[in-house]
Amino acid sequence: MKKNSKNLKRTVALAYAAILTIGLTACGNDSTASNANANGDQDVRTITVCAAPGFFPITYADDDGNAAGYDVEVFKAIDELLPQYEFKFELADKETLNVGVQTGTYQVGINMLFRNAEREETYLIPEHNMGNATIGLIYNASAEPITSFQDVYDRGLKIYPTTPAGGIPQVVNRWNEAHPDAQVEIELDSSMNTADALAAVQTGEYDLTINILQVYNMYSEEARAGLAVSDPVDIIHTYPIINKNETELYEAIDKCLAQLYEDGTLSKISKEIFGFDVFELQ
Repeated sequence: MKKNSKNLKRTVALAYAAILTIGLTACGNDSTASNANANGDQDVRTITVCAAPGFFPITYADDDGNAAGYDVEVFKAIDELLPQYEFKFELADKETLNVGVQTGTYQVGINMLFRNAEREETYLIPEHNMGNATIGLIYNASAEPITSFQDVYDRGLKIYPTTPAGGIPQVVNRWNEAHPDAQVEIELDSSMNTADALAAVQTGEYDLTINILQVYNMYSEEARAGLAVSDPVDIIHTYPIINKNETELYEAIDKCLAQLYEDGTLSKISKEIFGFDVFELQ
């Protein structure tokens, strides 16, 4: 997607302000019109969007060291719809991203983030999601196929632990709430590592691991050797996080996400980046 220049954005913003001023003057609101003139003379505001690298193809550094990936492309599309803002992308580790958005160093953070109570308390999170993490069951290819959580329950299969901070517990909890007679148990462990999980399923120590398919596909053929994956069993909506003080920016981003979903732009970006439409299960 071609990015507008800052000068062009300034021109559009000034044009909007001029139109607003004419309309307000015609209504006899001189003081408001004067404010619109003053605001129109200001530069387009630069918004710093922070992405955590190392999460190909969601957020990563390209060969030139620039932020790239699905989440970045979504925000470039949002940028095109907001002439009053100019988005600048920076890369930082996950902890720096979290703290930076909370303190206002960055206005927005992106990294295939899930909605949870802690994030809702700390940040503004749009009502409309920007993507979906597709969830699959990963098992040893030499074993009987695992197609659903019902299989896991019926066969008493052992699931590799998952981190409590991720989205997998949400998926398991949803299944358990909807299936009181087929409860699935999974251990929570903050030290959980995807590479270790895949190895444990390869050796037969565990029957399966539950993971995000976009993450699983990041691993090498060697790391995935001898493994099979079910069709998606669920999705987890993903969102940007926004500084608590940025209410106008939050509202603008939320409206853009709704528009980009409705007009098919998000699906198009998903197909280009992942090779499939993550919104088919929306």
